Amino acid sequence: MESTAERPDLSYSHEELMEWPREELANLNAVRLGATSSFTVAQFLERLEVEDARHVLRQLSTERAAEVLSEMDEEEAAEVLSEMRLPRAARILDDFEPDDAADVVAELDPEVRDRILARLEQDSRESIEELLAYDPDTAGGIMTTEVDTATEDMTVDEATALIREFADKHEDLHYVYVVNNRHQLKGIVSLRKLIQARPSQKISTIMRTDIRGVCKPEMDKEHVALLMAEYNLPDIAVVDGRNTLLGVITHDDVLDVIQEEATEDMQKLAGAGGDEDIHDEILFSIRRRQPWLAVNLATAFIAATVVKLFEQQIGALPILAAIMPIIAGVGGNSGQQSLAITIRSIALGQVKDGDSRSILLRQAAIGLINGLLIGLLAALMVAFFGGPWRLSAIVLAAMVINLAVGCLTGTLIPLVLLRLNQDPAQVSSILLTFVTDTGGFFIFLTLGSMFLL
Repeated sequence: MESTAERPDLSYSHEELMEWPREELANLNAVRLGATSSFTVAQFLERLEVEDARHVLRQLSTERAAEVLSEMDEEEAAEVLSEMRLPRAARILDDFEPDDAADVVAELDPEVRDRILARLEQDSRESIEELLAYDPDTAGGIMTTEVDTATEDMTVDEATALIREFADKHEDLHYVYVVNNRHQLKGIVSLRKLIQARPSQKISTIMRTDIRGVCKPEMDKEHVALLMAEYNLPDIAVVDGRNTLLGVITHDDVLDVIQEEATEDMQKLAGAGGDEDIHDEILFSIRRRQPWLAVNLATAFIAATVVKLFEQQIGALPILAAIMPIIAGVGGNSGQQSLAITIRSIALGQVKDGDSRSILLRQAAIGLINGLLIGLLAALMVAFFGGPWRLSAIVLAAMVINLAVGCLTGTLIPLVLLRLNQDPAQVSSILLTFVTDTGGFFIFLTLGSMFLL
């Protein structure tokens, strides 16, 4: 009989659940809910209060509840689990993949964590505790310890029988990892190779020993993502210094890393918290944003001080006040372009030691040429609106200089932060805005003072 799990003809649509009234949660159909994709149900639960989310999960089997909770944000999943009855919470965690379970358990209060761990099956508890020992931002922190292995001396027939057992537990099976009696990684065998081989052949005769992408548990998870992309791998083995196989990192975990890092960088560029989302508590978001707003305020006052230094010149020639935001704004946009390109290149591992000089020279050239082209257009517009030719020339010169400064600054800031082992995205945008605003005002007003007054 066909399972109803995730059947599109029975399931709720994303729109239906997102618009479902809170007061009608009791009217949700358990069969349709069970047939809805785990991701859709997880998004729905993240919009609910914890008690309401518990009520919805009670309509799902333990296995389906585990699938849904593993798709949720770890903090929110931990909140829901901590409010469940202890036996059900433990049964659900037992059905998690070890790496997903460790992520959720790490977010639990220590007292609740200890109580739930004590209820888990021994294998699950040991796997979770082992993973909790690793930094969550490393390969060890995102790997799973459930690995499909075979030994070198097995026959193809024996390994195939073993895989049938793996398939009942693991949905995604791409390689069988071959180990010796000390659990040291010796090679891999693809499923296709295994099927094509003769049943009596030894695994040692068909395995590949040139294993690509093997990493250590302390490797940063961003580097793991780059490694997987470089070799186009569905999963990556994690080994210790003795080449003992500790676990594997699967492609779905790397996709989560890529999404998380991209989102974090985008938010940090604007001075928001990297771990902040739209449903966070108000005070949490305020704490994340307020320090950078204060920095932004300080830099804005410095820019205002530059303008005040030239208040007599602006009073004598008010058109300067109208044009200087244009110089600063276009220079800032030019810098943001270089900033975005530089941070993306760093994230993709395209910036190597010794590249800084050539990168800066290239961006300076881009800024100068763009400044010349945009400056000429701006100068023509000033002349069209009746400005003196000297003002057009000053606009051209200021535009060239500020766009070059913007490109250089947008490239230099993340490179310096990278050299200092800091996140290149953090506060880069605020510092760039400070330089292009202050520099744009100062350059334009200085040139105006020298050649117009």
